[in-house]
Amino acid sequence: MQPIAIVSVEWDVVDLIESIGGYTIMGFVDAAPDCAVGEFRYLGRDDAWSSIRSEIPDLKIALAIDHPAARARLFKHYGSAIVTLHSSAAYISPRAAVGEGSIVQRGVTVMPNAQIGAACKLNVNCTVHHDAKIGDFSTLAPGSQVLGNVTIEERAYVGAGAVIRQRCRIGEGAVVGAGAVVVEDVAPGAVVVGVPANRRLK
Repeated sequence: MQPIAIVSVEWDVVDLIESIGGYTIMGFVDAAPDCAVGEFRYLGRDDAWSSIRSEIPDLKIALAIDHPAARARLFKHYGSAIVTLHSSAAYISPRAAVGEGSIVQRGVTVMPNAQIGAACKLNVNCTVHHDAKIGDFSTLAPGSQVLGNVTIEERAYVGAGAVIRQRCRIGEGAVVGAGAVVVEDVAPGAVVVGVPANRRLK
């Protein structure tokens, strides 16, 4: 069994790893030492990685944290120790591509010619339709819908239940609020909410 640690505390990822099999969960790495870890050991903070790795030399990392900028930073920090995890209850078209270090949860659908970047997080029951492109380190929250030919640039966050209409572009670092319906392009770094999602927050 391959030892694995989860960065940060994320119980859905615990369930995912246990459903995949082949791994022994050694514990959590998290910035908050008082985090609730239940039956799992608290291994330390991210900056303790060298000592954690010396104790468990073949330890792998499941990059569970949602925040896209943190995913980008930690992807570089943990490097080749990060694993790609796909639920057997997800559908990924053989004509789609999923980047290294990504997490694809149960109920996710990735349709033909979709491209998922490195270290993306596709949460429970989200859908990426045909020819969509999801940039590196982006997160799709549960139930979000990315329709055909959408482009989501790097480090974007799409909230739970949000819908991105066909051919829209979500700019780098943008945030789409939960339940929003995006019908036009979203500028890099913008935060949009509402139906339609035309209100931008600072």
